[in-house]
Amino acid sequence: MDARYSPFHYRIFYSTPQPAKLFEPSPWQCKQTRMRTACFTICSRNYLAYALTLRESLLAVEPGRDFFIFLADSPLDDPSQLPGVVAIPAADLSLANFQDMAFRYSIMEFNTAIKASCFQHLLRKLDYDAAIYIDPDIQLFQPFDQVHAALENGASCVLTPHILSPLRDSAKPSDLDILASGTFNLGFGAFARTAESLAFLEWWAETMKHHCYVDLANGLFVDQRFMDFAPSFIDALTVIKDPGYNVAYWNLANRPVRKEDGIWMAAGSPLVFFHFSGVSPGSPDVFSKHQSRFDMTNIGDAAELVRNYTAALEDHGHAHWSTLPYAFGQFANGKHIVDVMRRGPPVDPSDPFREPNHVWWSTPTDRVDSVPGLTITRLMYAIHAARPDLMEMFPLSTASGQRGFHAWFITHGAQEYRIEKTSLEPAMAASPVRNRQLARLFARLRLARSRKPSGSQDLS
Repeated sequence: MDARYSPFHYRIFYSTPQPAKLFEPSPWQCKQTRMRTACFTICSRNYLAYALTLRESLLAVEPGRDFFIFLADSPLDDPSQLPGVVAIPAADLSLANFQDMAFRYSIMEFNTAIKASCFQHLLRKLDYDAAIYIDPDIQLFQPFDQVHAALENGASCVLTPHILSPLRDSAKPSDLDILASGTFNLGFGAFARTAESLAFLEWWAETMKHHCYVDLANGLFVDQRFMDFAPSFIDALTVIKDPGYNVAYWNLANRPVRKEDGIWMAAGSPLVFFHFSGVSPGSPDVFSKHQSRFDMTNIGDAAELVRNYTAALEDHGHAHWSTLPYAFGQFANGKHIVDVMRRGPPVDPSDPFREPNHVWWSTPTDRVDSVPGLTITRLMYAIHAARPDLMEMFPLSTASGQRGFHAWFITHGAQEYRIEKTSLEPAMAASPVRNRQLARLFARLRLARSRKPSGSQDLS
């Protein structure tokens, strides 16, 4: 290991909450910071309402702050739709394997895979002294005073942990779920332009070219798990433990949000920013779809935050932006890319978007000893392996599990994953019922004996 990354030489500065001063002006309002610092977010075009809502909240508490949107998508057809907004297409990052990453990663994976490169772009190419990343589904209520102070006092990196104390009930997410997704939540992160931070970003960006997957079984959760190395790799690391920073569904149990004299508070500290992960515009009763602990009836004053936030999304054009297609979501012939196909071999590695590799994906998998009358293709097996609920409901080690999964795939999975006819036909090739309508009817009758599984749970 490089001497710069020796695990025996590091120090961590913990930033702890200060007593609330409700009526004193923020240091940001009194003087500008000495460092030239930019803030940025990353999103695809369908998430631009979130990014614009974030931008509005940031500029309300830090007027004049330079803010960038990196588009993990194709450029806007009409940039005038975003007056005053600096939007940088991911292609402008000049990544050597851009096409490969855009194809191999899902939309969430790709958005997170370019994060380190965006930091490098701002610190190296645009010559900022520091850069602060903020997830698009965040809203600010106070300026980043502790972040700016840490950076000006010599911190190379500033992070916030998911939780500050254990989650002691049986709801989701649990401590183990948090452990699987990473100690630090990378909906926020800041880096100064120092030798050790630039070295870390170089390693992180290179690693993200190949390992930015949601693959919990193999210890990966996009870019987050790699930040667990930060205390070992970065000497001047500040971990902000103020409960007002990065409040979200995963820590709300220990950080109750209240409005006191018109000021939002979290566990007694001024609320700096709230992370609305899992909020569903158009579903007013949903607090976050990624958890089972809360709904809109038991989160107290935070329900007002959520209602105000979804209204702000609508004001910033969510109804329009959310309909824009993802540029890297289909092949050149217009066929939808099933995400699990991204991890298989393309027909043409030099042009992975050219066409689906039907020959490879339609081949029966060699990982299952299929029962007579059923075919489990590589595509079917990949979908099954990516879904813990399917693996629990339909274990492929048993004949009944194979029959149940086969029935689910024909009746529900093909529609859910937008499987085209070419990929569906091999699933019925060995079936004694060759007529498609009869085969689906037969599958529905078989599946009726089992409970239809729900979608898999996001962990962050």
